[in-house]
Amino acid sequence: MTNLHEWERDNFTNNSPHITVIFPSREIYFSPAILNAMRLDSQTCPKTLDQWYELCHPEDHMKLSKLEAAIYGHDDSITITRKLYCGDGCYRNFRLDAHIQREKSGKPSRLTGNETLPLSAWLENANDGDRIECTEPDGRVKILEAVRVQGVMTLRDAGLIHDMEQENLQLRREIQRRIFARSPEMPVIPEDFTAASMIRAGLEDCINSALNVMTGDNRLKSLRRSLCETSIMIGIAGLTSSGKSSFLNSLLGERLIPEQTRATTNIPIICREGESRVAKVHYQDGRTEEIRGASLTASYMKDIASESHNPGNRSGISRVEITIPGAMIPEGICFADTPGFDALAGSGGAALRNILPEIDMIIYVTPVRARLKGADYDYLRSLMAMNERIVFVLSQIDLERDDSEAGRVIHSAHDKILSDIEAIRRDMKNFCGKDFDVIPVSSKNALERFYSKNSQAWYDSNIEDAVNYFAPLGNDSYMRALLLRAERTLRIIEDSVSRREITGSSRWRLQESAGKIRAILDSAGNVPEMPSGYSFSESVITPKTQKHNVLSSLITSMREREFRKKFFELGAFREKKKVLLLGAEREQSMKLFARLSHNLMLETLPDGGMTQSEWLCTGYVMPFGCVRIPVTGNDSDILIAPSNDDITRNVDWHKLFREYVPVVSVDLARVDSGLSDLVNSPYITGLALSEWVLSFGNAGLFDTRQIDLVSRVPKRVQEFIELNGIKTPEWFIYENYKVF
Repeated sequence: MTNLHEWERDNFTNNSPHITVIFPSREIYFSPAILNAMRLDSQTCPKTLDQWYELCHPEDHMKLSKLEAAIYGHDDSITITRKLYCGDGCYRNFRLDAHIQREKSGKPSRLTGNETLPLSAWLENANDGDRIECTEPDGRVKILEAVRVQGVMTLRDAGLIHDMEQENLQLRREIQRRIFARSPEMPVIPEDFTAASMIRAGLEDCINSALNVMTGDNRLKSLRRSLCETSIMIGIAGLTSSGKSSFLNSLLGERLIPEQTRATTNIPIICREGESRVAKVHYQDGRTEEIRGASLTASYMKDIASESHNPGNRSGISRVEITIPGAMIPEGICFADTPGFDALAGSGGAALRNILPEIDMIIYVTPVRARLKGADYDYLRSLMAMNERIVFVLSQIDLERDDSEAGRVIHSAHDKILSDIEAIRRDMKNFCGKDFDVIPVSSKNALERFYSKNSQAWYDSNIEDAVNYFAPLGNDSYMRALLLRAERTLRIIEDSVSRREITGSSRWRLQESAGKIRAILDSAGNVPEMPSGYSFSESVITPKTQKHNVLSSLITSMREREFRKKFFELGAFREKKKVLLLGAEREQSMKLFARLSHNLMLETLPDGGMTQSEWLCTGYVMPFGCVRIPVTGNDSDILIAPSNDDITRNVDWHKLFREYVPVVSVDLARVDSGLSDLVNSPYITGLALSEWVLSFGNAGLFDTRQIDLVSRVPKRVQEFIELNGIKTPEWFIYENYKVF
C-alpha cells in the first residue's frame, strides 16, 4: 500500500521542475520523470510549447486557450487537467500546476510547473486489488481499492466495503437464526397460502420428522435443501467424455463448462437462463462467492474445476450455479452437469450422492456408435435406485455419414442414427423391462451455429427438438417439482421402514411420515406425467423452407433493400460508404455482412476454409493484402477484420478509420461482456477520434425479453463511453432483416 503523496513524489518529483518553458522562444524542457510518465524520450518529446499543445486531446483544446490567456495575461499561476497523447498510443489525464515568472513590463519570461498524473491516472495503470491511501481535506485517511467491474477499472472505499460486509454478515446470521430456529409449536399456515406453499410446509415437516429417526441421512438433507429450488432440476449424467458438458454448452451458446477433462466431474454445475451473467460458487462451509459479467470465463470455470479435482477437494467447493442470458434453457427448468461415472471412486461419488436426491429427471448421455457397456449399466442401476425418470440423449450424431457405393447411398446417416436409437431402447428393455425415449443431438453443430439458427447445420443438430421435449416441464414447475420430491422422499422412507433393524416408536414415526406424504400426493392428484413419446423419425431436422413464388421473392428483396438503406442512413456514413467490420467474434461481423451482401448478389460466400487471421475485402482497392470476396457490382467496399484475438497485423488504425467507418459487432444478449472485450481491443484508441457504429445482433432471439434488452443498450453504452473517454457511437440493433 502506498500513500498518494509518496506515490506522486517517487514517480514524478525531481530536483528540477517537471516542465520549463522559455519565452519568447517558447522552447520547452521536460524532466526525466515526466518523459517516463508520457512514454516519451529525449528524441521524440516536443521541443516547443506549440508542439506540446498538439498532444492534447481535441476535446480539451479550450483548456489550452485558458492556459494561453493566463500566460499573456496577468495571472501568476494556473492549474488545468486534460488528456495528453502518450508515446504508447494512449490518452492519459495529466494535471498541470504552473507558475509564470514575468519581466517588469509584465511579459512572461519563464513558466515552470509540475505535470502529474491525478488519481484517475493511477487507476488506469493499477491492477485489480491494488490499494492507495488518500488524505481528505478534513484530515481523514481513506483507503481506496482498484476493482474491475464489467471489464472497467474503478475505485471503491475498501474500509467502507469492509464495514458493510461485516454488517451484512451479522444481518445474514440473524436472519438464518430466525428462519431455521424451530419453535415447539409449528405456526398455523394461513388460508391464503398457495397450494405449493402448503405442500412444501407439509413435506418439510415430514422430512424433519424422518431425520429425527434417520439421523445423518444425506439423501433426506439434500431433499430438504431442494425444497427451496422452484425450478425442475434435470441432471445430465453419463460416462466421462460421453458429451455431457458439450451438450450443456450447446444450450448455453458458449464453451463455458470445461470439456474433455476429468476435472469437471468432481462438482455439480447447475445452469439456467436469466437476466444476469453470474456464477455463484457454494463452499462446503456455507460460504458463497459470486463472479459476474466478463469475469465469468471458460478459463475461470476450468480453474474452479481443477481446484475441486484436488484430493479431498481442498478448495471446499460443493457446487456452482450459473445463470446465462439468452441460454436455450426453458423457463422453470435448470440443468445440472453431474459427475461422470469414472469419477465416482473419488470425491465425485460424494458429489453425486449429494446432488442425486435433488434431481427431478435425468438425461443420460451416450455417444453415437457406442453401445451401452457394463459401466453404463452399473451407473444406470445406481441412478434408477433414486429416480427412474430417465431420457437418453444420443450425442455426436454429426459423426454419422452416408455410406455410398458407385454414387448410390447404401445406408443414410439418418437410418444409421435410427438404428442406434433402436439399439439403446432394446438394450434398456432387456436390462430393466422398460422403454425409454432417445433424442439424438449434435452438440458441436448446435454450438457452432447457436447464432445462425437458419442454417442447415443448426437444424441437423436437432437441439431444438431436445429443448422442446423438456419445455412443457416448465409449466407450473414449482408444484411439479415439489410432487416429484415428495415421491422420492416417500421412496426413501418406505425403504427404511422395510428394514428389520428399525423397530418400535422409530418405525411408527417413519410410517406416520410416509402416510402424510401419501396424503399430500393423493390430494394433489399424484405426480404429473413427464414428457414421453419422442420419435426421431417424425422430427423435423431440415429447414422449414418457404414455398418459392414471385411474391415471396419480392417481399424478401424489399426487406433486403430496406435493411441496407437503414444501415447506410446512419450519420457515420454521411461522407463515406466504406465499411470496416470489427468485433471480438468474427461470427458476429460475418452475420451483419451476410445481411448487407444479399442486396449485392454475392457470388462467393466465405467458408470454413479461410483462416480466422485473414482479412476479407469486397472492394477492388484494398488497404493491404486481403482475401478478396467477389460480388456482382462495384458499389460495395466492405473490409472484414479477424476476431480481436486473431489480429496480428501492425495496423495504423487512425489511418484506416479515416478511410473506413468502423462498425463493431456485439451480441445483444452479452452487451456487458461485449463492451468489456472492446476495452481490450487493439483498435480502441482509434475509436476516440472517429465516427463509429455499434452493431447489436441477435435481437430477435429473446421474444418477451427483447424490449428489456434493447432498452438497456443506451445506458450501458453511455456508461462505457464515459468511463473510457471515447466518442459516442451510433447504434444499430437488428435480427435478420428486422431493424429495431
